[in-house]
Amino acid sequence: MAFRSTFIERSSPWKALLIYLLSILIVGLLLNFLGALLAGVLYGLPLADILQGKVLDPTVENAPFLKFYQIVNHLGMFLFPSLLFMHFFMNREDFMAMGLGRKVSVLYLLVGAGLLFLALPFTNMLLVWNEALVLPPFLRGLEEKLQVMEESAARLTELFFLDASIKGLMVNLLMIALIPAVGEELVFRGVLFRLFRRIVKNSHLTVWITSLLFSAMHLQFYGFLPRLFLGLLFGYLLLYTRNFWVPVFAHFVNNGTAVVVAWLSSGNGGSLDVDSFGRSDSWGIVLLSGLSVGGTLYLLYHFSKQKKEAKHQG
Repeated sequence: MAFRSTFIERSSPWKALLIYLLSILIVGLLLNFLGALLAGVLYGLPLADILQGKVLDPTVENAPFLKFYQIVNHLGMFLFPSLLFMHFFMNREDFMAMGLGRKVSVLYLLVGAGLLFLALPFTNMLLVWNEALVLPPFLRGLEEKLQVMEESAARLTELFFLDASIKGLMVNLLMIALIPAVGEELVFRGVLFRLFRRIVKNSHLTVWITSLLFSAMHLQFYGFLPRLFLGLLFGYLLLYTRNFWVPVFAHFVNNGTAVVVAWLSSGNGGSLDVDSFGRSDSWGIVLLSGLSVGGTLYLLYHFSKQKKEAKHQG
């Protein structure tokens, strides 16, 4: 990728942030419209029906279009705006600071993936706590809307997982694991991480801000806490390995595991309960999970620190 500008370093990070958010909005709307045009040709759907959302019901008949729409929407909202912004407004220094220009260590990739599995009992306990949250009576209307949104998202996910073929598995891995892993990480651990680090000038605060935004972006209140925790894991993996591809791989493993578990369950006629994978009712296991994650990150921090000091001394 060629970098043509030192805009990020020369201008206010708030100005850069505004431009980036506008690029997400503009490119997202443009890709959404172009995707609707293409979908009309591919699936024989009237453009007006697509734009008015008349074909968004999670039915088996709409499944091929919905998968296509999901991919196009994700590319337009995350991947393409980030790549365009990086191309026109970032330089090689930004590129290196984001951890994109370094060779990735296989050990780091294995640690990142292993960390996700270690965290499963703790993450699932956060999900249980989150689902048990009840909003105050004066927010009852909001709570009902949130529940409707959760149920709609769950129906869509179940629809995507109905296809038990190898082709269905590959499409779901592309749509749910690979594209989101790269696209979402480019946004939250890439461009936004770089911009907020310049704004707040504190790495840990940057990790928390981008993790909060990452979780909020999914618009699923009853999954906010576990996604916040995952965002923190991805953020600290980036911070301590200084390599963008480590959180990308961890993100892919997290989403890909859910896809494979759902596919195996669907193919064997089992009940679809991806969230129960790795869940434990034992407080001892949950506590051990949390401590293991903290200990692994601590060791990763010290290893990274020693590696950095050795490099400076050399």
